[in-house]
Amino acid sequence: MIALVFAGGELLHGAFVLLAFALACLPAAAAAALGAGIAGQVGAFSLSALIEVPLLARWANLRRARRLATNVDAIVGRRVKVLKPVGEEADGVVLLTGEHWKARSLAGDIEPGAEAQVVQRDGLCLLIVPLSRSST
Repeated sequence: MIALVFAGGELLHGAFVLLAFALACLPAAAAAALGAGIAGQVGAFSLSALIEVPLLARWANLRRARRLATNVDAIVGRRVKVLKPVGEEADGVVLLTGEHWKARSLAGDIEPGAEAQVVQRDGLCLLIVPLSRSST
């Protein structure tokens, strides 16, 4: 019965912790069926929980790590081409994958035609740094 309560809570929560506790109830139920006392049941539950919580946490982290960066997350680190001058105080325009974006420099003025890299996003404005500095 308690395993069903934990499993139901897991459906609402989704962090895999309650799932580990629900699965840990199964060895405790098996111990009860074999005639173990309350201490044996608690011991079986505790041992199972100690093993299952880290395993399910690792599995959940592996699932999250495999996700691809999409939309906003994929912009950071991308190269852009400056179309209109970009400064620390004045917004300019850059080209990113065929789209024009408003941009602001974090490292001085950047002239049109220069390449830069997106290091952060501030709303709809990209914060960029030049890829190379010319020595003029």
